[in-house]
Amino acid sequence: MKKSVACIVGVLVTAAAIAGCSSPENGGAGNPPSSTTTQAPTTGEAKPANPGTGIIEAATMGSCDTAPGKVTATGTVTPPEGTKGTVKVSVSWVDPKTSAVLARGEQSFKDAKAGKALDWSVNAEVPEQGVDVKCVLGAAVL
Repeated sequence: MKKSVACIVGVLVTAAAIAGCSSPENGGAGNPPSSTTTQAPTTGEAKPANPGTGIIEAATMGSCDTAPGKVTATGTVTPPEGTKGTVKVSVSWVDPKTSAVLARGEQSFKDAKAGKALDWSVNAEVPEQGVDVKCVLGAAVL
């Protein structure tokens, strides 16, 4: 009798272990995957190795075209004291209803000196669409 119970317990433990190894894609036993095992979709875009340190408070945008076609944005950036490295200014032309980036441009200044104002100009091409385009400024030290 003891051998029968031990054998049944062994079979149940093995079955539980095998069930625990089922793939999360099918959730095991035909169940849909739970929210804890579902992965968020990826965009396929690589993340930059060095996203830099943001210095948006040191950057201003003087003008930014938003009509379809070739667009230009201009402004200045003054690296804060203690800044060493490359200053990168970026402008994204965005559809504010969907947050879709329609165009993007950037300009970099190698070995920028802290406290020295730098004039920047960024060009891009906004596709011909019937959308309201907004300019979004970014600035970082790499």
